[in-house]
Amino acid sequence: MIRRYVLRRCSGKTFLSTNPFPALLSASSIARFFLGDLFSKSSQGSSSYPSVFPFARVKKIFSRFLHAVFARGFSFRQTFRPSSLLSRCAISFRSDSRPLPEAMEQGQPMDLKNAVEYLLSPDAAAQKLAEQTLSTLLTRDFERSVVQLSEIVKAHGASDTLRQSAALAFKNAISSKDVAVKLQREAAWRAISPAARNHIKQNILSALASEHAVMGRSAAQCVACVALIELAQNEWLEVIPQLVANVENPACGSVLKQSCLETIGYICEDAIFNSISQFAAVILRALVCGMRKDELSTETRLVATSALYNSVDFFGANFQDEAKRNEIMSVVCECTQSEDSRLKVKGLQCIVRIVQCHYDFMQPYMQQALFPIAIQAMSSDTTEVVLQGLEIWCTVCDEENQLDQEAHAAKESGQVASRKSYNFIVQQLPYVAPTLLQLLTRQPDLDDADDWSPSKAAAVCLMLIAECAGAEVLPHVAPFVASNIVNTDWRFRDAACVAFGAVLEGPDETLLMEMVSQAYDFLLSMLTDPCVAVRDSAAWVISKICRSLPQLMTERVRFFKTVPVLRENLSGAPGVAANVCSALGTLVQAAFDETQRSIKATPETFAFSPIFADIMEQLFNTTIRGDSAQSNLRTAAFTAIGDFVSCAPNDCYASVQKYTVQLLEQIRGTLAKEQSLSAHERQQYGDYCQHFFTLLQLCLKRLTPVDRTQVTDATVQMCCQMLALHQAHRSLTAEPEALFCLQVLVDLHPDDFFKYLEQLNPLILFALTCHYEHSMVNAALSLVSEICCHYEASVMHLVPLYVDHIIALITQLNDPSGLVKPHAIRTLGDVALSMGQHFYPFTVKSFECLRSIAQPQDTDVWILTLDAVLDASFGLFKCLELDRSESRQSMLREGAGFIIPLMTTATGLIAEIPDGCIGNCAQLMSALFKTFGREMLPAVDRPEFHVLLDRGKQLRGTSTRKFCSLTLKELKCLKETGSGMEAVAR
Repeated sequence: MIRRYVLRRCSGKTFLSTNPFPALLSASSIARFFLGDLFSKSSQGSSSYPSVFPFARVKKIFSRFLHAVFARGFSFRQTFRPSSLLSRCAISFRSDSRPLPEAMEQGQPMDLKNAVEYLLSPDAAAQKLAEQTLSTLLTRDFERSVVQLSEIVKAHGASDTLRQSAALAFKNAISSKDVAVKLQREAAWRAISPAARNHIKQNILSALASEHAVMGRSAAQCVACVALIELAQNEWLEVIPQLVANVENPACGSVLKQSCLETIGYICEDAIFNSISQFAAVILRALVCGMRKDELSTETRLVATSALYNSVDFFGANFQDEAKRNEIMSVVCECTQSEDSRLKVKGLQCIVRIVQCHYDFMQPYMQQALFPIAIQAMSSDTTEVVLQGLEIWCTVCDEENQLDQEAHAAKESGQVASRKSYNFIVQQLPYVAPTLLQLLTRQPDLDDADDWSPSKAAAVCLMLIAECAGAEVLPHVAPFVASNIVNTDWRFRDAACVAFGAVLEGPDETLLMEMVSQAYDFLLSMLTDPCVAVRDSAAWVISKICRSLPQLMTERVRFFKTVPVLRENLSGAPGVAANVCSALGTLVQAAFDETQRSIKATPETFAFSPIFADIMEQLFNTTIRGDSAQSNLRTAAFTAIGDFVSCAPNDCYASVQKYTVQLLEQIRGTLAKEQSLSAHERQQYGDYCQHFFTLLQLCLKRLTPVDRTQVTDATVQMCCQMLALHQAHRSLTAEPEALFCLQVLVDLHPDDFFKYLEQLNPLILFALTCHYEHSMVNAALSLVSEICCHYEASVMHLVPLYVDHIIALITQLNDPSGLVKPHAIRTLGDVALSMGQHFYPFTVKSFECLRSIAQPQDTDVWILTLDAVLDASFGLFKCLELDRSESRQSMLREGAGFIIPLMTTATGLIAEIPDGCIGNCAQLMSALFKTFGREMLPAVDRPEFHVLLDRGKQLRGTSTRKFCSLTLKELKCLKETGSGMEAVAR
């Protein structure tokens, strides 16, 4: 799948970490976590973020990043405390909000209308009372309450604030982002009498014709929520034709048209395809009608274009029809030529989405329309338009890189790829490269590291193009670099330096080494450039060279020429120093690997040995600089220290011992004075503690067993203190790192660690109850898995509480972004696998828990959940399969009835599920064969399962390939001889 890039910024210089993570293509949920309600419908139209922020790229990046992070048990420093959606919506309460009436202050209850009015009050007490009142009324009489809410939504004479508040309350009463809560609320809606439901529908449809667009948008959300529930049950089929008729009716006002279009967009975005596929043609007709250039209202065109953007996936069949495809592409291209920058940007965003979803159909449009539009956008004076033009090129690069990887994998396995790349990027290089290089020179005078500027976006785009086009990019970039690297204008020097660094992604290693060898000395001299931006870029390029060509950098002459210059620049500006830290960390890994390669063991010495201790001290001093919080410098310096610790040869071991003691003293000192810290100091010391505990993990891994034993007791006690602070509401926010330290000790010294379990267990259980401290809960789950894996039946007395807490996380936590539940599900399977037959008393409740959570939802979260459920199911199967008793066989049969449909679902998502999910399916099939023999053939000997297993066989160098190969052999033997595992073994 597509290689994702984690964007990081250093003093305005964007640089990229090229770690490949498993890909999920539609990643709205994780970005929603990072960007708050930016992606939720409740805040559309009122976000303070620029409309051209690279949403799609951020969503992809963080979805993959978090999946990979949590799969590895890494501590991701981010907690999430969702406030009430009511208080985060895009409706501002009236500035003249009235205080609570005296009767209410005296304890008399609110009625529903008053509760709705005070839901958005700036008075926290009034808001809390309103929320409690509304919850009580909905619980007591759901039907009557939602009817009343719909009446307020419809009340055209009431204030818009009151009506919007009622609309949001109505929406939240029947829907939720959390799948378990959503199912409960949908069931409550379906329990309403048909007459009441029809009355509500008429009320909210009437509200679409409000005078103001903001209220129409709120009503659109209400209509969409009801429609999504009913259409899934093949009910309210008339709603979409009615909405379309309003859009196409010239007599309808622009606000009503906009509201109907928004409703259609919401429905298409979230609906199960089969529930609305019959309406695809009329929906498309309505959207095209609203987008045409002869539509007089720009707002209507904008809303229609936004609706198309949200529903591009839905129109897959229409893109296979040339006439309909031409119609869609025509109106989208018309939008990009609008004088209104908002509509132009939205049209460009539609192109990005269309290329992502329907690349295979784009050949007729690229040369004649889409690329000229992208070039035109890149040449615009409007920043938002420029950024979206660049995003088109980036998206094409992503798609073509993915297709190239698929073609390479197919060729290696002796097959032909099912899709082909049209090589659009290579064809358009002569046109896009000059524009990109000019954009690199558009750096702002005062650069903010958090601003996404055209020059930064152009640098990212050039890197993607270099990776896609390879060495073919060099003739288009080399002349620009050569002519501007010594330009008197710093912007052109900086642009030339960035361009050189960007194209390092392209050439093969031989050409790259030749290119870098010729330019390296000059690049190193640029670290003394009078302009800090140029020094920043030069440090970034050298960091990239260290990462791309470690063998070149460890050559003796170049190494001893580079290291003094890097050390000198550690005291430079934060952005420069951060990139220098990255270069040093990469360089020490390269030196270690180069030395270790010949001896296959920890080396006695290496190139850094004479200066190892000095650099460690210099890096530590960098972490305590007054400006270390800028440009990610503190984190970069601590990361480099971690690299030095991990790569320390034997003659530098004393430095690791010394640094371990220093870390423990730093943590002990912080804990000793934590009660006297101010709020600001607590935050700062907490940040340092996070880094201290992270480094302590690396030190513990590098220490010898004897030395590690000497610091184990102190480490455990400090971890306990850190967790106890959270319990006492005095958190230093380093609890996840402390839990991971404990996990390291369990892994490395299980025998010595067992004695601490009774002391630690209450703190572990407490961490599992901190539902909204996502990183803390995930760390605690990882520790539970490690404890059960190492001690198995010896900790059976702890398992009941572990299982109860894990199931509570899975069933009760409101986790719409999937940051905790998938990990909790996997942990349940890990515990079952570790306990074996001893886990039997918990299997019934575990299977019931998995059934409750295995419900389709947001695509990204559903894929993560599906993978986790299959993984946990394998653990449950393994703990049952050894027992042939009738009760346990019956339970396995029920489990098979639950699991086989899930595996079938996975086959339908084969392009999106991670490789591990395919492996889980293969292992489950094998377990089913072993337990039920030929009885399973009708269920699994189907074409879609063969395609899934064949896909897994193509994954070279993975355990998934082995699992799939064995399962296919078992299936073949089962069909031929009637026995699977035994025949394969023979």
